[in-house]
Amino acid sequence: MTVQNQLEPISIYIHIPFCVSKCAYCDFISHRVGDFEINGGVQTYFNALEMEIALYKELLHNRVVRSIYIGGGTPSSVDGKYIHNLINQLKAYASFSNDIEITLEVNPGTLTEDKLNHYVSAGVNRISMGLQTTNDQLLHKIGRIHSTNDFITSYEAVKRAGIGNISLDLMFGLPGQTLLDIENAISLVARLAPSHVSAYSLKIEEGTPLNESYINGQVQLPDEELERDMYHKLISGLKEIDIHQYELSNFSKYGYESKHNLVYWENKPYLGLGVSSHSKINNERFANTNLIYEYSDMLKAGKYPIIQKESIDKSEDLFESIILGLRLNKGIALHELNAKYEIDFHQKYKNAIEVLIQQGLIEYDDHTIRLTIKGMDLSNQVFLRFMED
Repeated sequence: MTVQNQLEPISIYIHIPFCVSKCAYCDFISHRVGDFEINGGVQTYFNALEMEIALYKELLHNRVVRSIYIGGGTPSSVDGKYIHNLINQLKAYASFSNDIEITLEVNPGTLTEDKLNHYVSAGVNRISMGLQTTNDQLLHKIGRIHSTNDFITSYEAVKRAGIGNISLDLMFGLPGQTLLDIENAISLVARLAPSHVSAYSLKIEEGTPLNESYINGQVQLPDEELERDMYHKLISGLKEIDIHQYELSNFSKYGYESKHNLVYWENKPYLGLGVSSHSKINNERFANTNLIYEYSDMLKAGKYPIIQKESIDKSEDLFESIILGLRLNKGIALHELNAKYEIDFHQKYKNAIEVLIQQGLIEYDDHTIRLTIKGMDLSNQVFLRFMED
C-alpha cells in the first residue's frame, strides 16, 4: 500500500492480556488464559481487537508503521493464529516501513512449532523472552513457571525457527538474590549471545502477592547498596561480551537497539491497541479501559474503548522529551530540542544545568546533555530538577 499523506511514522503496541499464570510481582492487566479459553473469551477478545484496529483504519492508511510490539501478559500463551491474523489485518490497512521491527513477547514453556511457524509467516522478526534469573529457586519464588533449562530450550527453538533477533529480560534486586546470581546470568547471556538484553530492578507493586509477602516479612530484598552493585555488575559484565548499554535498562549489540522502545524515549507518536493500552498521537494522550469485558462491549457497540483523554501542551511535551531523552546513554541533541520547541535550552534551564553539573549528575556541552554514571543512579533527582525550573 502506498502512503499518500507523508505524516510522521507511527509505532503500534498491542496488548494481549493472557498468561498461563500470573507472576508474583506483576501488576499488569492480565488474566489466566485457561479461564477464558473455556467460554470462548480468548476469541471474543481478539474479535474486539480486530474491531478496534478497523476503527483506526484511516489513521493507519495515512501513516508508515515503523514498529509493532505485541506484549502482555504472555502473547505466546494463545494460539499462534490470533497473532498471525492481527498482523495480517494491520498489513491490509497500513504501509509497513521496509525495515519494520515486529516484536513478540514470549515466555518459556508456551512455545510450539505451530506457533513459531505462525509468527515467522506473519513477519515477526524480533522475540522478547523473559529469563529474569538463572537461579531456579528464585524463579519459583517470584512465580515464574519455567526453569533455566526450559528457557534454553525455548531460546534454541526460536533460533531454529529463523528469528535471530532475540532480546531477553533479566531482573535484579530479587528476594535473596546475590551478585553470584548476576554473574551466572551474564555467563548464560554470553553463551546464548542474544542481540539485546533488558535488565529491570524489581519494584514491589501494591496488590501483588509479592507485596503481601514483603509486608508480612516473608521475603527480604537486597539493600540499596547491593541492588546498585548488581546493576553496575550487569553494565560491566554485558559490556565485556559486546552488549552495550544504550538506555538506563537496556543493552544491545551495536545496531540492535529496540526500534520500538526508542519511539518512547525519543517521544515519538504511538498507537496502543487492546485493553489497558495507551497512545500518544497529535499532542493527545489517551488510554483504553482496563476492564476486559468493558473493552469488548464498547467495541461491539461501535465505540472506541477509550476512558481517558488529555491534550499535551508544549511545556509538558518539552519536559517529557527531556526526561525520556536523558534515559538514553547518547543523551539529547540540543539543536533538535531547541528547534522543535523553539527554545534556548541553556537559557531556559541555566540554573538546573549549573546545579546538576556541580553535583556530577550530567555532562553538558553546546551540543548534548547526558547523564553521568552517578546521574544514572540518581536519575529521578535530575528529572525533578528540570521539573522545578
